[in-house]
Amino acid sequence: MHGAIVSNFKRYLDEFLGEGTWGEVINDAGLKGKTYLPVALYPDGEMEALLAAAERATGLRRDDLLADFGEWVIAPMMQMYQAVIPAGANAIDFLLNLQQTHERIVHMKDPSASAPAIVVNRCGSDLVEIRYASQRNMGAMVPGAVKGVAAWFEEEAALLACEPGDGEEVRFVFQFSEAHSSSRQAV
Repeated sequence: MHGAIVSNFKRYLDEFLGEGTWGEVINDAGLKGKTYLPVALYPDGEMEALLAAAERATGLRRDDLLADFGEWVIAPMMQMYQAVIPAGANAIDFLLNLQQTHERIVHMKDPSASAPAIVVNRCGSDLVEIRYASQRNMGAMVPGAVKGVAAWFEEEAALLACEPGDGEEVRFVFQFSEAHSSSRQAV
């Protein structure tokens, strides 16, 4: 798991549940004393243990927690990797290039690391289909992350369909529109 995700998960929990929550979560996950740096890679199992502990601490289901975190984490991630966002891009343009961008970022840290398969296809002027496949089982982050991407570009995204595919794949369809007010948040 990319350290930027894990370290931002700590920031997310601290922001919404208070500074002491992370200590409880990391202890409950059996990872007491562990520090997560945004520039490193960590075993996927550690993120799973943190998610399970966060479920217990928050009372939220894993998928709801991931969706909310997915939306929240986009602003700090876009700030961190702003140099790889094409100038003049909108949310759909960004998503259409997401797989290549994600692989480039992951391979900067570890050339042998594998990014989840994220296939994005335009289905019309304002419709996008996203197929997410990964053994990490983090597909529940996708709807929130797409909403976060749309907000970053001052747009809105509505989830029209979510269908489990074969094995670890999930298919989503989103419709995009211009936001009614500026929703980009400073980080």
